[in-house]
Amino acid sequence: MKTGFIDWTEGKLSFYVFEKKGGKYTLIDTISRPLEGGLSQAVLSSLAAPRVEHVYLSVPADLLSLRELDFPFSDKDKIKDTISFELEGLLLGDTSEYSIDHVVTELTESGSRALAVCVEKTKLREVIDLFSSVGLEPVMVSSIDLRLSGKNAEKLFDSTVADEQTRARAAGEELAAPTINLRQGDLAYKGDIERIKKSLRVTAVLVMIFLLMFGADIATKRISLKKQNSLLTKEISSLFREAFPEDKKIVDVSRQFSANLKILKGKKAILAGMPVLDILLQITELQKEDITLGEFNIDKAGIIIKGSASSFENVDSFKSALSSAFTEVKVLDSESLPDKKITFSIIMGLKT
Repeated sequence: MKTGFIDWTEGKLSFYVFEKKGGKYTLIDTISRPLEGGLSQAVLSSLAAPRVEHVYLSVPADLLSLRELDFPFSDKDKIKDTISFELEGLLLGDTSEYSIDHVVTELTESGSRALAVCVEKTKLREVIDLFSSVGLEPVMVSSIDLRLSGKNAEKLFDSTVADEQTRARAAGEELAAPTINLRQGDLAYKGDIERIKKSLRVTAVLVMIFLLMFGADIATKRISLKKQNSLLTKEISSLFREAFPEDKKIVDVSRQFSANLKILKGKKAILAGMPVLDILLQITELQKEDITLGEFNIDKAGIIIKGSASSFENVDSFKSALSSAFTEVKVLDSESLPDKKITFSIIMGLKT
């Protein structure tokens, strides 16, 4: 991962490129440009900076306003919360017009001494916008000179270290542990957040497209399956009517089919091993001339035959004849029809 650090001084602009390895920043490239006519977009564009993930910026000391303050405590967070109130009347204009950070320079028995580092927000915003216009928006704004001066305000303005190697080393130290960061509050860097938001928006759109496609696919398959199910139900109903014409009303064809098949399997089990043809032959031999048989059935209850006769006496006579070859012969029902024929049902069992 490469990181850029722009060192902006009064007469020079240096771009240090660092690579982070094992928690340390190693300088791998340096690009420098003179600032004869001041900082401009043209000069920044001429840097031809290599591709880096983030850019850090050190501003010249003359952009900064420094104030030394004493506090009755040494906690950095408390100092940060109260420093703007302590600076009231010490800066030109209202403190809300400044971006403020601080460094603790001394710990005392009664508290601490801090150096407030301030920059006007309007100036800082102009600087950020200028660097951003060429794709070099700084994620942090600090001061190499503040580090090199040992956080001493007098030394900071007395002289500036010009040695590029020393300044590059200080830039690497700033990357690892920034002395200050003037990009705070409404000027804080939000680039990473915006990138995440953009990424999330793209992800959300892709997820929505996927869900729409997935939903459309499911809907299409559901419609297709519904049509197939309807056709299959019609075919099964047609087969059911052919196989079981006595069942006139179809409510649930699958269940009715299963129930009737179960009955047929039961009958098959009952018939297994029985001499059916012999049984039919016996019944036929015992059949009287005026007896007409129309139905023969065997189930768990026994052998059931149905037919018609010319009189009730003939039915009783047929029953008696059957009793000679079968057991427990009973007339289940007999009924006289308008044509004077008698219909009957007889149940009986096999002799063992």
